Amino acid sequence: MSFWEFVTDVGVPLLLVGGAAVIAVGAFTDPPEEFSWPRGWDWAWVVGVWFMASGEAAFGTDRPWWERAWKGAAALLLAVACLVAVWRRWRWRRRARGADGGAAG
Repeated sequence: MSFWEFVTDVGVPLLLVGGAAVIAVGAFTDPPEEFSWPRGWDWAWVVGVWFMASGEAAFGTDRPWWERAWKGAAALLLAVACLVAVWRRWRWRRRARGADGGAAG
């Protein structure tokens, strides 16, 4: 296995799954008030990348099993991170609204 084959077959998947894991851990541990929503076209990038990774993991019949596995793991970690961050942000805003007597928006 050449250096470039190793980088593309092992290094990139490890980097992407590791990055998704770091994002998921951050969603669980970062304060909810620091969660920033994507603005404008950022949503298209987020949703597009997630759909591409999850679609290739689920339906990429011409892909090797390990490629489908790491893309599925990264897509799952990103989906969990987004759901947890949105849920924590929603709870935080609801509590802040209750503490202010309904004045916070």
